[in-house]
Amino acid sequence: MTQDEALAILKTGANVFLTGEPGAGKSHTVNQYVKYLREHDIEPAITASTGIAATHIGGMTIHAWSGIGIKDQLTKADIQHIKGLPYYAKRIKKSKVLIIDEVSMLDGKVFALVDRVCQGVRDSTDPFGGLQVICVGDFFQLPPIMRRPVTREEDLWSQLSEEEHGPEFAFQSEAWLTLDPTVCYLTEQHRQDDPVFLSVLSAIRSDAVEDKHLRHIETRIQRE
Repeated sequence: MTQDEALAILKTGANVFLTGEPGAGKSHTVNQYVKYLREHDIEPAITASTGIAATHIGGMTIHAWSGIGIKDQLTKADIQHIKGLPYYAKRIKKSKVLIIDEVSMLDGKVFALVDRVCQGVRDSTDPFGGLQVICVGDFFQLPPIMRRPVTREEDLWSQLSEEEHGPEFAFQSEAWLTLDPTVCYLTEQHRQDDPVFLSVLSAIRSDAVEDKHLRHIETRIQRE
């Protein structure tokens, strides 16, 4: 899919998962959509899964925007508390578009909490309270950082059920399934123009390295 095709889908108001290999133009496409929204007097909520990612896009963390902070659980009372705080309630209610960058680093439990907060504050049972949600990222890249139990012997974490620790990735959460975003996979490459090098990078990314890729890498070895 080209950037223009993805942008056209975004403009329909659909919930979207914008993804693709590094250099495919995910950030550029989002920036073009933000520009389009602002031209139509719509200020999107621009967030990211981490502080560093948020500074790169001129936004804030999804944790700060939603008011959940460092919590990984919320009671009904917690949601009512957030709803009663004008600082959070006003921006969540007035928002029409929520952008979440680097979504691969946002664990599924937090993704679901944001969904619940938006529903509670906006008094709507629609996914994310009826917001258009744009998830941006690449699940082949960095995974979520999760607080896991530490044991001296074998790693018991791997034996825990999903019900005990929650879904690891955002796309594994019930909130993602309910949101059912349209997948926009960008296929053009704007960072590299060497097709052989790109094929090696893609093979490594998808764990599909073949002999031809290894032979190409070997040609780059400098021997004295």
